[in-house]
Amino acid sequence: MKLWIKLSIILVIIINFVIEIGLLYITPKVEDFSVDLVGEKLKSIAASISASIDGDQFKEINIFDSSSVNSNSYQNTLKTIHQAKENLELSDELFTITILDLNSISFGVVLNRIASSKDTLQEISPAARKAIEEVYQKKHCEYTPMYEDKYGSWLSGFAPIYDNEKNVVGVVQVDQKFEDVLNRISEINIPIQIGRLYSIPITLLISILFAAVFVRPIRKVKEKITRIANGDYAISEEIKSGGEVKELVIAAENLRTTILEQQRKIFQNIKELEKAKNKAESSDKLKSEFLAVISHEIRTPLNVILGNIEVLKLELDEDKIAELEDILNPIRIGSERLIRTVEMMVLYSELSSNSYVLREQYVDINELFFSVVEKHKNIAVEKGVKINFDCTAATGIVKTDERLLEEAINQISDNAVKYTKEGEISFCIQNTDDSGIKLLVKDTGIGISSDFMKELFKPFRQEDMSYERRFEGNGIGLALAKKCCNQIGFDLEIVSSKDEGTEVTINIGKGKLFND
Repeated sequence: MKLWIKLSIILVIIINFVIEIGLLYITPKVEDFSVDLVGEKLKSIAASISASIDGDQFKEINIFDSSSVNSNSYQNTLKTIHQAKENLELSDELFTITILDLNSISFGVVLNRIASSKDTLQEISPAARKAIEEVYQKKHCEYTPMYEDKYGSWLSGFAPIYDNEKNVVGVVQVDQKFEDVLNRISEINIPIQIGRLYSIPITLLISILFAAVFVRPIRKVKEKITRIANGDYAISEEIKSGGEVKELVIAAENLRTTILEQQRKIFQNIKELEKAKNKAESSDKLKSEFLAVISHEIRTPLNVILGNIEVLKLELDEDKIAELEDILNPIRIGSERLIRTVEMMVLYSELSSNSYVLREQYVDINELFFSVVEKHKNIAVEKGVKINFDCTAATGIVKTDERLLEEAINQISDNAVKYTKEGEISFCIQNTDDSGIKLLVKDTGIGISSDFMKELFKPFRQEDMSYERRFEGNGIGLALAKKCCNQIGFDLEIVSSKDEGTEVTINIGKGKLFND
């Protein structure tokens, strides 16, 4: 729904709600005002009539003597009242009242052909009784609110009749039916209701105009933001507004200038990144070329040395070879170790730079795993470490890069043999709960401390890096194993405690197996 429609609806609801609240407050006030107005009118009529009545003559009237209707006093009073009723065009009853005692009153001169009547104070309306008593006591005019008696609902005005000594000798009462007052109030309510009906379309029109004026700058801001979102950052026409809308206009302009500034910085950074990328590519290429050259330059003479050692063994007799064994063996072992270190560093570099090219093929896990383990078995046996294969319970065929999987198994096995002085090492292939298999290497060696676990897969890291360390190595073995497993999609996990051994697992998921 459009914003101006929402705003118009809200304004219509609010305005009409305020109008209704006002009418709820005003309508009772109008009714009360109408009643007060009629009451004051009746009080004024009663006062004008009572002023024309001779109080001394009125005292002479004996309302309980039927012959008194023929007296001059009665006739003059009746004539005065009748004339006033005609002059004022009164339709309701008009009569005089006299309090006889604390319990009763008399209705004196009346125009309904009844000479006189008597009633108790308790039988008339409490409102009328109270007004009559106040006229007698306070000697001033009064009017009643709406009251009911046995003749209907009324409003009455009362005025005192004075004798020459200013004593109250009677009361003039002027009545009006309350239905007439209600009819007048209804006549007033009709234009109010008509105004209420007319207020709906008027307020709707006002709300639409106000909403349109209010929404116009917001719509322009929206158009400006849309242009910015579409890549148009040109300066647009000035938007006149105030308050929060002006803040929105300023924010949109700040957004435009900020994007232009950010674009300038981005383009500048792109140029710098392109330069850095070119340098990195050159550096990476240089590194690869350097490692390739180093690998070639180191392995070539080492291979020559190893080859000459073998030739030398063939040329010498067994006695001479035995004499030279202490010299030749360290040369052979050192050369092989150096070649192995260079190969590991080259492979780790290729995996880190994503330049290694996978060569996948179907591999028998059981055959590969134990062929690698066999290379380390003799070293373990020479150290007096027991080798356990009894835990193998599964096998499988996987499609993977055989070189990387073999390297990972080789590094894990090498560490197990290197760091285990006594006890046993278990090499297992087992089924997993998710129908996959896992390669398990578990030893009773020196283990790994919890503090060093976070450094475990970082290259060139060893827990003991001192010059007096007990174990040789370049600290790249586990880092390389982790890289190899990640590259072929296998999960490598290590659980270890210091002086309690280490358990290394390569998890091969069900999706990697091709047993069928």
